[in-house]
Amino acid sequence: MPLHPTVLWAQRADLIFLTVDLIDITDPKINLTSDRFQFKAKGGKEQNEYECEIEFLKSINVEKSTQHLTAHNLSMTIYKAEGAEGYWDKLQKGGKLNFLKTDFNKWRDEDDEDDEDPMAGMPGMPGMGGGMPDMANMMGGAGGMDFSQFLNNPELQNMVRLSSLS
Repeated sequence: MPLHPTVLWAQRADLIFLTVDLIDITDPKINLTSDRFQFKAKGGKEQNEYECEIEFLKSINVEKSTQHLTAHNLSMTIYKAEGAEGYWDKLQKGGKLNFLKTDFNKWRDEDDEDDEDPMAGMPGMPGMGGGMPDMANMMGGAGGMDFSQFLNNPELQNMVRLSSLS
């Protein structure tokens, strides 16, 4: 009797990320239709037989969808069909599938911003996601931090006085 591989999924408004989490996949038989995904292969260290089937909640665009098989897994980008776009409540028709898990590394909720970098547009070092202070200026240039500016700060001196009173 074949085993079920762990299948991870995440979505965007227009596509689904599907990952069959199985190492050393050999002899894969992958069937993707507008309403279902079928997978059968040998995999893992013992090269056991694995298979699974998912009937999609809505239609997908087979022609636009892609797959990538590596030594670590099978990853697919499945595009939702015209009219089926938007966020789905679940991936499949019917009840819960025990082998189907949420891929939290790729998951993004419907109300999440489209901007991948929430710190973008904030001042700071380029390439550091914005919001990060310019470390070279904080360190007083390439020579190291200028502690005299830090120690002569009136706010710091007030804090030191207040702490010595307690």
